[in-house]
Amino acid sequence: MKFSFLLIAILFLIGCQNDRTTLNTLQSEINYLNIKNDSLEKEIKNIKPGLGDLMMGIQIHHNKLYFAGMAANWPLAQFEHDEIMETLKQAELIEKDRSEVQLFKAMIYPQLDSIQLAIKLKNGGRFTSSFSSLTSACNNCHTNTKYSFNRIVIPEHPPYSNQEF
Repeated sequence: MKFSFLLIAILFLIGCQNDRTTLNTLQSEINYLNIKNDSLEKEIKNIKPGLGDLMMGIQIHHNKLYFAGMAANWPLAQFEHDEIMETLKQAELIEKDRSEVQLFKAMIYPQLDSIQLAIKLKNGGRFTSSFSSLTSACNNCHTNTKYSFNRIVIPEHPPYSNQEF
């Protein structure tokens, strides 16, 4: 009986030691992952696009949207509309404290809604009018945020020569 008790006590101590080792290993791994996570969060903040970069992307989609609408290529027009919306939403997430971004809802989104309706109706006249309003809204937004030197116009040429609209 003493032997059984001694054997159980030894096995218990060995088991406890293994648990402590496992806990120490897990804690070390958790600490390492927390440090790595913090490091990656800092890297992400350093590689995010700036508002100017996002606006440049919108300018390209603005141009392509125009030529798609003028060619009555409604699926492409819808795609370009959606790309503009996606980029604006991305700007809202990345630059949420910037005053420029706060104006999107009041100035830009209503114009994009109007373009969306023109695309849905496949109405070229309405598209042209809505696109002109969008372009004016972009310039009004730039003026309100002290970027009036950045004037957007109705495109004269497609941005790329390798895309058929």
